[in-house]
Amino acid sequence: MTESELNGAMPRGIGIAPYLRIKQEGMTENESRIVEWFLTPGNLNHISGIKEVAQSLGMSEAMIVKVSKILGFSGFRQLRSAIVEYFDHADHDITAELSPDDSPEDLVNKVFNLTVRTIVEGQAIVDAQEIQQAARCFFNARQRELYGVGGSNSICTDVQHKFLKIGLRCTAFRDAHLMMMSASLLQPGDAALVVSHSGRTTDLKRVVEIAKDNGAKIICITHSSNSAIARLADFNICSPAPETPLLGRNASARILQLTLLDAFFVSVARQDIDLANKNLEKTSAITQYLKRDYK
Repeated sequence: MTESELNGAMPRGIGIAPYLRIKQEGMTENESRIVEWFLTPGNLNHISGIKEVAQSLGMSEAMIVKVSKILGFSGFRQLRSAIVEYFDHADHDITAELSPDDSPEDLVNKVFNLTVRTIVEGQAIVDAQEIQQAARCFFNARQRELYGVGGSNSICTDVQHKFLKIGLRCTAFRDAHLMMMSASLLQPGDAALVVSHSGRTTDLKRVVEIAKDNGAKIICITHSSNSAIARLADFNICSPAPETPLLGRNASARILQLTLLDAFFVSVARQDIDLANKNLEKTSAITQYLKRDYK
């Protein structure tokens, strides 16, 4: 679902949480805090009044109404209804914080539940058509570059490996200077796949600006289509992820990004499935050499 579609057709149920996280980008600190409060289990129920909410947050009722409208709702009551419906669909236990008293089983279950929640919520708002169009652009590109810093750089390396297996050559750079050099050489007909959870990393934003100025198409995977880097992109694949006290948002975002990139990879491969299968057979056969048993 694209940003315009989200504005025109409000998601319901499990899809409301990732929708709100996308809309959070660009909000003030107080506005964002209100959204986080709404998404915290137990804070809101079907009889919660706006006066009670404002007092709990230490803010004015006007501010609550303002944020409700920024999020695309007619007012507080419509937002309250959507949030209550979300928690009716969600498993309340999966939002529980990690505790020093947790058993090993509890810890493992909470991490698994967070992963499941992240993927299910992401699936609820994923835009399959956007992925398909981005895949077509990437497949037809003359040259393909992969840009990401920090943890996102590791994701780019994984993507490079996947595409090489089906015969699509692309390059992931580990250094921001090399990314800038690469972007400076891009031309119309080229494509850059950019992975950034925050969508605000200064060096990466500059890389994208250079690539775009040179006429390359930009495919961006980030938490919000409202982020600075996403606004420069031709194609946006959103990966809004829930916060967790110990793992933070980046950990759950990585899971969703990898899943979305698998969907993107398959979509690219399907542009010429016969060629992809043929190259996969070649690359799989050659690497069998490395798996020989030496006596």
